Amino acid sequence: MKRLIDYSEIPENAVLLDARAKADYLAGHLAGTRHAEFLEKFLIRNPEQLEFFNLTLEAWIRALGLNGSEHLVLYDAGRDTRASRAAWALEYAGFTVHILRQGLPKNVVLETGTPSVQPSAFELTPKRELLATAEDILEGRALVIDARDALEFAGQKIPPGASRGGHIPNAIHLDWQQLADTNGIKTETEIDAILESVPKDQNIIVHCQSGARSSVLYHALRQRGYTVANYLGSMNEWLNDPELKVETA
Repeated sequence: MKRLIDYSEIPENAVLLDARAKADYLAGHLAGTRHAEFLEKFLIRNPEQLEFFNLTLEAWIRALGLNGSEHLVLYDAGRDTRASRAAWALEYAGFTVHILRQGLPKNVVLETGTPSVQPSAFELTPKRELLATAEDILEGRALVIDARDALEFAGQKIPPGASRGGHIPNAIHLDWQQLADTNGIKTETEIDAILESVPKDQNIIVHCQSGARSSVLYHALRQRGYTVANYLGSMNEWLNDPELKVETA
């Protein structure tokens, strides 16, 4: 399935979701678009935390008025991670999702009104294989790809709220920004060249600091047939657990 699409490729009868900040959405959005910002950070170290994430996601989807059968198209400002993270969460919830590769298109008519949405009775049946946990990584059966920047990966920049820096042992580094340019997500040909060295015969787990930047990499890999999951807790979780080892340099 082609998930990174251009404005001209929006499927007929698709439901549009704007993942930008509320103020940006209210200033102007594509006609009929619902606001769908999803920025919460989650820890997934035990069943209770996973259940909290599932309940939070289910409530968010109900508030959007979605029932599970919709074909969704999400967009943000372009060179951003908001649409990708929300799209990953919605795919985990069972939806078919697309992302506008260049974000909110330029030179199109925008509206400022908000559509009337009736809350739904959506019941979440998650695709658990799309969500990775620290335990999945510790099993050692997947290639781990770190989508943060080089200084974060090397442990030279400690993220806010983290007790230390570094990366997960044996993880490889692929900064998500390699997939983007000033116009948004790069072309299919450009992304193919960037991901050429990633082996297709392994399960992949991607992560960053909170599962946002890594979601861009997640969709790029999924579109190319990789078996990939997004580590939602990411380094917000890993760096603050002294039992989980890190490497630097």
